[in-house]
Amino acid sequence: MGKKRRLSTNRQEQRPAKPKYTTRANMFHQQVVAPLEKRFRQALKARRYAEAESLYRKITEARKEHRLWIDRSEKVRIR
Repeated sequence: MGKKRRLSTNRQEQRPAKPKYTTRANMFHQQVVAPLEKRFRQALKARRYAEAESLYRKITEARKEHRLWIDRSEKVRIR
């Protein structure tokens, strides 16, 4: 067995964690564009072309809005 260490009573408090930020465009892509793209790929694999066509239209509209968010470059705190 090793030596026991004595506890020091004057421990310094740690600095609080640095806040984490991401862009609002990234959040929009995660929450809106990526799920649409996933559903689009699934529809193509299952050969549901009518659904895939409507999803493609939604994806193009979402990507246009995503481009607007990229230009604004707003930051959002995530943690």
